[in-house]
Formats: sequence, structure tokens, C-alpha cells
Amino acid sequence: MRPRRRLAVWSALALAVAALASGAGGANGVGELTFYPQAGILWQDLYPANFVDLDSGPGVRDFACGAQTYDGHTGIDTNIRSFREMDIGVPVFAALDGRVLSVQDGEFDRNFGPRTPQFDNHVVVEHGTGRFTIYGHLRKGIKLKRNDRVVAGQQIGWTASSGNSSWPHLHFTSQVASEIDEPFAGPCNEGSSGWADQPTLPESPYARDVALSEKPFTKKADLPFDRAKRTGTYAAGMRTIHARLEFGLLTGGERLRIRVLRPDGSSALDQTPSVAFAVHNGLGRMSLAYRLGLRPVGQWRLVVDVAGRTVADAPFIVVARQRDVRARPPNAISAELLPAVPTATDVVQCQVRTSLVTEDPDYDIVRYRYRWSVGGKVVRSVRSAALSDVLRRGLAGSGKPVQCTVTPSDGRHSGVTAVAAGIAR
Repeated sequence: MRPRRRLAVWSALALAVAALASGAGGANGVGELTFYPQAGILWQDLYPANFVDLDSGPGVRDFACGAQTYDGHTGIDTNIRSFREMDIGVPVFAALDGRVLSVQDGEFDRNFGPRTPQFDNHVVVEHGTGRFTIYGHLRKGIKLKRNDRVVAGQQIGWTASSGNSSWPHLHFTSQVASEIDEPFAGPCNEGSSGWADQPTLPESPYARDVALSEKPFTKKADLPFDRAKRTGTYAAGMRTIHARLEFGLLTGGERLRIRVLRPDGSSALDQTPSVAFAVHNGLGRMSLAYRLGLRPVGQWRLVVDVAGRTVADAPFIVVARQRDVRARPPNAISAELLPAVPTATDVVQCQVRTSLVTEDPDYDIVRYRYRWSVGGKVVRSVRSAALSDVLRRGLAGSGKPVQCTVTPSDGRHSGVTAVAAGIAR
């Protein structure tokens, strides 16, 4: 059995769970989580910022013997990329079947900065005596109430930044009786994983997003608000290219190389910026501006290397005149069902396969319309900023075709719809 962190310092939420709970014991959580209870793909558009603190003293230790946590932290924090994506919507789902034990709602849900209120919008679900999951920092307007029954994969809310939160994210806690359970197994959390198939941590830095614009990424154009007007097309002539680069799995000491290549492959820029990454828990970003003579017309490329390896190859178009600038729909995507052959007891995921860098030729924020059908009947339709959605347990009837269609959009233009389908057994 994996070690758990005993609640040495009780938060207000943990105290509420303890007061409402009856009995002790319950399942130990090994291998029972079949999907992450938030839309998106871990370490792509969904990034774990903090894990459970497994150090019982004043120090910190995560499951991998690192420090991606803070003292006394009792769950997993998974960030989405911006308030702009929060406004589009990133669903949160029940991880397991259960009964709603507690709901808090009505709190302001766009907190950012060092001064944040104590109380958030959250849902606590009981899964048998003494077994709980907690979903924190949700958007206000939760539809559930105490004693409602939920099933695994049922949407219970939306990702937001309510309470003690400085970025839109989900705080997910798995709790057995009075102990916090860290689902991720590793060298400092030995034994079986809480995940049926534990997500794999990437091994090297990667680009999470590249954004291009004609204007600086400052004030509300910067993160976490991200109200920038992005572009992938520039008129020929002397122009300033503003670029914001976001990376995952950085240590802070990596060497960065930026190249801008003309249509014939020759170099218009080859630079190693002296500005340092702003890195926190492996996430890093920086904004750069380059004044360049953009001729000839055609497809140019912004190429980014980190530690000698290309992590982003971002094309942009140079056209003859400003009036030739045209908005374009998102690039083609594909979709995949997980599991590919579901059963009636499975929570079925629909995952989008696309480039984190070039999902849209204009570098717009892409949103996806997920439309689920079982046996030809539509059972769920939702618009989301996330790279996945789920079909709740029990809907994939035996012998019936299960289909997920996904249509990408930049808010004005829709791309080609992708289809993922299978027959439930």
C-alpha cells in the first residue's frame, strides 16, 4: 500500500469533510482512477503545478522525491493556461461514483495575485464510508446539491480561480478517512499507483504554446488573462513580431535559441536571448519582440530551440499588403477514444490529437465542440477549451456504437470535424 500524508494541519475544507463524514476505513484507492477528473491532457494543455506534500515536517517532498509542492499541500493542482480558456470552459468531472457530501458556491471565481480570499467554490463527494474526493476552486454556479448521486465521468462543474487561488486551476484531493492519498506512485510514494494507467511525465522541455502578435504581450494581453489579438499573418515591410513562448519541464538554466527563417530557408534572425526564463514548477514563459524586414512574401518560420533541441517550429505568412491579411480556420485535428473498445462500465475519453504550437494558423485560442452519441442518440454536447472530454460511466451500452465528433473553432471560423468511434462490448 502506498504511504499517505496524514493531515497534520487541517484546512477549512478538510475540517468540513471530517465533520460531515461518518465512520472510518474505506477503499485504499489503488488503481481505481481511470482518468484525470478535469478535461484536458496532462502535461499538454493541463499542467500539474503542485502534488501532495509527503513530508510530514516543515520540508516538502512530492511523489518523485522532488519539490513540486508546498508545505502541507493536500492535493494535486492542475493549471489551465489562462482566464481566456476558463471563459471558454474547462469541465471538471466526478472521479468515481458517489454521493455529494458538501457543496460551497457563490464565491468570486477570478482571483489572481497574492491577496486571495479563504473560501472557494467546491464539491466534496463520498465514495463509500470514509472515502472522499474534493474538487476545489470551481466556477460559481454549481448545479449539484448535497445528497445528489453522481457517477464517474459526470460533469460536476467548471475550472476557475475561486478562493485561495492565483491562477485558474483544479485542486483535486483524494482522501481516505483522515489521511490524504497521493494517487501518483514514485520513488517517494512507493507501491501501486492510484491510477489504473498512471500518466507518464515527459522527460525533456517542450513548448506548451507559441503566440504571435503585432502588439506587445503586456497588461491584460499577458497571462493569465491572455486577451491578446494574435496573428499568423504580417504585411510585407519593416514589422515588429511579438512572440510569447510557454514551456513545460524547464529547470531554469536551459539555453534558448531563436531563429526566423525566410521562405527559402535562409536566416533573417539567429539569436540567443540573454533574458532569463521565469520558471515555476517546471513552467516557463517569456515574451520577445523582433523588428524585421519581412520580404519576400510567402511562408516564414519562427524556430525555437531549448538546450540544443527544437521544441517549436511556428510558421507565419507574409503577404504583399495589409488588406491581404485573412483569418483562417484551425488546422486539422484527429480524435481518439480511450479505451478504443469501451464497456458499459467504462468512463470513455475523447482525446484530441493536435500540435500545441500550430493548432491554429493565426495562433488563436481554439475551442472544441464535443458531441457524443450512443446508438445514434446524442447524449452529451459541450464546448470546451480542453483537449479532451469524457462520457460518463454507464452510457456506453453493450453492442451500441459510441461516437465522439470534435469540431475546432477560433470563435469565428470552424475547422474540419474529426470523428472517433467504436462499438461498446
